[in-house]
Amino acid sequence: MFQCVLLLVVCVSVGIPGHQVLAQSKSSRTATSPLCSRENALDMIRQQVELTKTFNDSIRRINVLIRAADLLWPYEQDKARAVFTEAFDLAKENEKDNEQKGSRSLLLRLQKPDQRFVVINAVARRDSAWAKELTRQLLKVANDSAASSTRSSFENELTAARLLDSAIKLIDTDINAAFDLARASLNYPASSWLIRFLYSLAKVNQQAADQFYAQALGVYGDRPMREFLYLQAYAFALRETLNTPIFSYYEVPANFASNQSLQRRFVQVLLRRALQALETPLDQGDTYRTPHGALMPGVVHLLEGLIQLEPLIRAALPDLLAPLTQAREKILVSLPVETQKLLLQPGREIHTTPDQTFDEQVDLAQKVSDVNERDDLIANAVLSAASETESLASVIQAIDKISNSNLRGLLLEWLYFRRATTAIKEKQFENAAELTAKIEGQEQRAYLHTEIAKGLLKRNETHGREVLDEAISEAKKAGVTLFAARTLLTASNLYATIDLNRSISVLADAINCINRIEAPDFLSDDQTLEKAPERRVRGGQYGGEYSLRFYMPGLDPESTFREMAKIDVDTALAQSSALTDKFQRAMSTLALADVCLVQSPPKEKPKKSAKP
Repeated sequence: MFQCVLLLVVCVSVGIPGHQVLAQSKSSRTATSPLCSRENALDMIRQQVELTKTFNDSIRRINVLIRAADLLWPYEQDKARAVFTEAFDLAKENEKDNEQKGSRSLLLRLQKPDQRFVVINAVARRDSAWAKELTRQLLKVANDSAASSTRSSFENELTAARLLDSAIKLIDTDINAAFDLARASLNYPASSWLIRFLYSLAKVNQQAADQFYAQALGVYGDRPMREFLYLQAYAFALRETLNTPIFSYYEVPANFASNQSLQRRFVQVLLRRALQALETPLDQGDTYRTPHGALMPGVVHLLEGLIQLEPLIRAALPDLLAPLTQAREKILVSLPVETQKLLLQPGREIHTTPDQTFDEQVDLAQKVSDVNERDDLIANAVLSAASETESLASVIQAIDKISNSNLRGLLLEWLYFRRATTAIKEKQFENAAELTAKIEGQEQRAYLHTEIAKGLLKRNETHGREVLDEAISEAKKAGVTLFAARTLLTASNLYATIDLNRSISVLADAINCINRIEAPDFLSDDQTLEKAPERRVRGGQYGGEYSLRFYMPGLDPESTFREMAKIDVDTALAQSSALTDKFQRAMSTLALADVCLVQSPPKEKPKKSAKP
């Protein structure tokens, strides 16, 4: 019966323009639809489970299955268990296929989370005992793999990253399972993922995080510098590490308090390693690049660690300052003369006061004769935290000194975007609008106008709608992109409470944009537009790429239709059927079913009467 009714709604939506379908009274729109019953909602969920069998992408199929199983759990637990099991079997098959592809799939696997742990995380929210059993099975597989001598170092690093990524996601739902995964990762090389896990755990329980750090220090204390030096970040609450193979940035919890005992233990290990390096050269294979692109041995990175921590040791552990200073001086003079000269070049020298002001960084750059390296140093100053407190005019003046016109233009765009987002947060909407006007990228302008409109509408300011219409216009000009679609979806949601007909019209535009994108994925880009201008260093040599990130969060189809269904579920049903991508349509339909189930929650089981 429900299928016939749904088909009728779809036919109506296809045969009649959207604005006519929605020309109904507000009271009827907001009323609960007869279609939105528990029985119909469960039927919708079952249909989506069956439709996944037509999916070509296993990851998309898994995501729909675990969402459907989660919704079914309070009502049809046996069915939900079967769907979770189907998803887990698919995840195991997907991982097995990737492993058989060998090195070709390593980069892809690094970019995608391990689907087996994605399923376990979903199961943990409903049945922690079952999730623990599934985790135990996978840890056995991981430990067997760790014992294999045929695995490459990159494969081992990938395994550790995925274990810790999954552990982070499990902290809030099953902390014991999170610990199991994190402990298993200690069998593999250390990386920035270990520090991310520690900081994530510290948000919930810093004492447990400190204990795990002590365990990790015992494991990695004698490992190569490329692994050991990651541990300096957590002990000293550092937000970044630049003397590690990957220049990593971390989010330190607001209430984080450094453990002086752990600091002392780390420094003692660091000093022991420094003395060992003076007596016996480190492994020649322990070599990786500095932030300036120079390939340096592990002992140089150890030296950078000593110098970076020196002011912190002076304040927190003064009794260790003298041995640290001595070790620093001995290691510096023990290096080859060529290396010392390289480290002492303007802009590359290792400073005993590493936190330079913005002006100091720019002045140092101006002393460098090589034009490419000068541009590089100025760009680094602009991108550093020191520039955030400088006046806009001062930073623009520094950017104007860059000779590379492409780099100069992109840095200006990045700067205006960052300052505009800050102005919006501080509710300085007029200033934000002025900065937005200076940005060339239409996607960025569309996003910023949406955020400005959001703030103005909260204030009930009349020109908020004008700014929102400007955002919609910019998004349409931006072309067929995910960021344009996000802006249109967000704008539709903002209009929903002030002009429903306009909201539906914009939603139709968003759907049209999404339908023109092949396999639209609203998750993989982290809602961030990244521009990567080429980086040139001394002599014009290629030094990698800069990472200019424009974080532009917005709604996806699933969240948009969930919000729309709270206002008019019939319209939401009709519009969702217009999505041509199977995955987006399935997730949006499940969102609608979720809203209906919230309106008709499961009945509580009758309590047993007390015995007389």
